[in-house]
Amino acid sequence: MTLHKSRLRTLAISGLLAALAPLPAFAQSADEVAARLKAMFEKQGVQASWDDVSGSGSSVMLQGVTMSAPGEQEKIAIGDLDLEDVRQDGETIIVGTLTLPTYSFSGEGVEVDMSDMSISELQLPPQDTTDTMNDIAVYDSADIGSLNVSYAGKDVFSLQQLHTEMTGGDGAPYAFSGAAERFSADLSSIEDAKAKAALASAGYETLAGTFEMAGSWDPQSGRLSLDQYDIAVDDAGTLGFTFEITGYTPQFIAALREMQTKMAETEGQDNSAQGMAMLGLMQQLNLHGATLRFDDDTLTQKVLQYFANQQGAKPADIANQAKAVLPFAMMQVGNPELTAQVSAAVNAFLDNPESLEIRVEPENPLPFAMIAASAMTAPTSLPQQLGVGVSANE
Repeated sequence: MTLHKSRLRTLAISGLLAALAPLPAFAQSADEVAARLKAMFEKQGVQASWDDVSGSGSSVMLQGVTMSAPGEQEKIAIGDLDLEDVRQDGETIIVGTLTLPTYSFSGEGVEVDMSDMSISELQLPPQDTTDTMNDIAVYDSADIGSLNVSYAGKDVFSLQQLHTEMTGGDGAPYAFSGAAERFSADLSSIEDAKAKAALASAGYETLAGTFEMAGSWDPQSGRLSLDQYDIAVDDAGTLGFTFEITGYTPQFIAALREMQTKMAETEGQDNSAQGMAMLGLMQQLNLHGATLRFDDDTLTQKVLQYFANQQGAKPADIANQAKAVLPFAMMQVGNPELTAQVSAAVNAFLDNPESLEIRVEPENPLPFAMIAASAMTAPTSLPQQLGVGVSANE
C-alpha cells in the first residue's frame, strides 16, 4: 500500500490528537483559553483554527475546529473540542477533562476513524515566559477508545482502549506508561504475492496482540529512559525495545521542532544546510545503551517449517543450514569476537527458540552524531564502539 505524503501528514495530525500534544492556556475567559491553545498547537507544528469559542468559567467549547500541517493548504476537520472542569492553579490552568469528538477522514482509498478520545488533568501553563517546559505536554492520562484504518473499503488495522498515564513534575522526573488492550491487523491486502503466500502458510493472514510501554524523563538532565516498549503478537512472539539517552532537554525539543518546521516549509528545495544543522543538533544527544529483544511464541518454528516445505526438507535441516552460513555472513563485519558471540547465540536459539537479545552497551555515552559519522566512514568499527552484544535464552 502506498500513501501520498500529504496523507501521511494527515495521519500524523491524527496521532497528535490521539496523544494530545500539549496545549497550555491562561484563562479567565474562553477567548484567552482559545488563544493560548492555538499558540501551543503551533509550537507542536500544527496550525489550528476554529469557527467559534463559547462558554465561561469551568466550561469552554471550541466549535468547528480544523487543523493542518505547516506548509499544507489542506485542512482536516476535527469538530468541536469540549473542555470541562477548567480551573486555575496559580498561573497554570488545569483542564479536568478535554473531550475530542468522534471523527473520520478519508482520501486515496484510506479511511481513518477515531472515537472516545479524552485527556484528563491537562496542565496549561502561561506562554509569556522563557520557560521551555511550558511547551511540553503535561497531563495525568489520555485515552482512545478505538482507532480503525481501512483501505479500499477493507479494514486493515484496528486498536482498542489505548490508555497512557504521566506522573511527576515540579522538579521531579516524569514517569510515563501506556498500553493498548488490543490491536489487530489484516495482512491479506499485501500486494507481494510471495510474501502473502508465506504469511498465509504460517497462519499470519491476520495479526492480533497487545502493546505496553513505560519509561521516565528528567527535563533537568535530559535523561530519557524507555524501560519497556513491547509489542506482543498472538502465536508469534513479543518484540521489545529499550533505550537510554541524555541531552533530550526541553531546549533540544524546541530546537528540533523549529528545525522540522523549517524543513517542512522548504520541502522540495535544497535542504543541505538544514541537514547539517540537524546533524549538529544530534550532537547534543548521547546514547547510553539500548536493547532489542525477541521472545518467541512459535514464530521461529513456523518460519523454519515454511522454508523446509519450500525445499522439501525438515525444519532441523533449515536450522543447520542457517548455523553454517551465519559465520560467513558475519565475516564482513570484521570482528571475530562478535562473530563468535552471534553464532553461539543464534545456534542456541535455533536449537531451543526462547529468546534472542541484542544489546548496545558503550563504555562511555556516545553522541549520536559520532555514531552517524562512524557508520559512514568506518562501519566495521561501529560494533566495538557501541559495545554490541548478543545473547540467547536468557
